[in-house]
Amino acid sequence: MEINADIGEMTGEDQEIMPHISIGNIACGYHASDPEHMLETVKLAISHGVKISAHPSYHDLENFGRVSVPHSSEEIIELLEAQVGLLEKICIANGTPLYAIKPHGALYHDMMQQEKVRNAICSIAMKYQLPLIVQAMPINTTEIEWSVPIISEVFADRAYDSEGLLIPRSTPGSLHLDEEIIVQQAKHLINTNSADTLCFHGDNPASVAALKSLHA
Repeated sequence: MEINADIGEMTGEDQEIMPHISIGNIACGYHASDPEHMLETVKLAISHGVKISAHPSYHDLENFGRVSVPHSSEEIIELLEAQVGLLEKICIANGTPLYAIKPHGALYHDMMQQEKVRNAICSIAMKYQLPLIVQAMPINTTEIEWSVPIISEVFADRAYDSEGLLIPRSTPGSLHLDEEIIVQQAKHLINTNSADTLCFHGDNPASVAALKSLHA
């Protein structure tokens, strides 16, 4: 199982994270970062041989992209085009390709739950000929039909309910803040081969510590 992390979010943890991951989801400026920091993050990823995934979001710096913002399909396409297009230009200028697209925060969850949002995101993935990193769903849930290749993802530091679905961020305890618990969950997800990739959040210090411990 590949290890991915959300990076470039100006948390100060990227130097610690990068040696332990194979996919880095780089913030594209709409929930965190700016073009200069995006360039720095791309160069850091290249230096560690990390594949680069675009991590676009709703334009919501105030809430770190974690609040759903109503948009038309055309508006979603425009905001994704601006973010993915900018990161691709930075990558090309530095001799590396984009590997995938992983929406951030509320946009990620809306993609999983709303067909309009999902179709708009898929249209961008299709344009750039990139797979989408999406939430791995339990086998007892309705299967989503994707129009583009996908990379299924589980989370080391997010709490799941009894049905195997993510507990909403708004619920207390939805994010694990204990390193040992995160390591135990990561090992379980890896051993059960739950998905293609396992995510650690770069803005969660316990998750960063767990990632380094697991790698060791």
